[in-house]
Amino acid sequence: MKMKQKLILVLMVVALAQAACGTFEVAVQESVPTQVATLEGACPIPTAETKLLTNAEDGYCLLYPAEYSTTIPKYIVINPISSPGDIPGDAWLYIATAAASGRTAAQIADENIAALGEGFNITRFEVEVDGEQAVVVDGLPSLDSARNVFIVHNDRLYNLIFMPWFPNAAELTSLENLYTMAMDTLHFLPQE
Repeated sequence: MKMKQKLILVLMVVALAQAACGTFEVAVQESVPTQVATLEGACPIPTAETKLLTNAEDGYCLLYPAEYSTTIPKYIVINPISSPGDIPGDAWLYIATAAASGRTAAQIADENIAALGEGFNITRFEVEVDGEQAVVVDGLPSLDSARNVFIVHNDRLYNLIFMPWFPNAAELTSLENLYTMAMDTLHFLPQE
């Protein structure tokens, strides 16, 4: 009987130590076969062709193609360039976060568009990402042509910026694939 109590005590200490050290993952079997359950929520499961990017501090996770780089914080880079310069690679996704201050994604997108005034060729449409309204805006001026996706979750703004975004360009295929994968797999986590 004492041996059983000691074993239970040791197992409880190990479980508490794992919880204190951070996230532990448990594959969810039947209810959600394409996600991993964590202490923070459910993230998509990576495959041989994809990797999982998790940012617990900013409260999100998503899949991206395995051959891309995430060595620069908050960036997913296609064909990274190792030499110093102004661009991290051929194309990239940058994920910026900030307080939404009670505004919706539509309000934030409209504010960005209105601040420019007239004369810009801007397109705007709405989609849903992980159950939240998202506003996709093409044509906002920046260092390069960009597609901005504005999403608000728990009063936090997530701005996904895909660059360089040249609509209808043949070389855009890799960035379009990254866009589709990020939008389909983005999942919000409780923020740390």
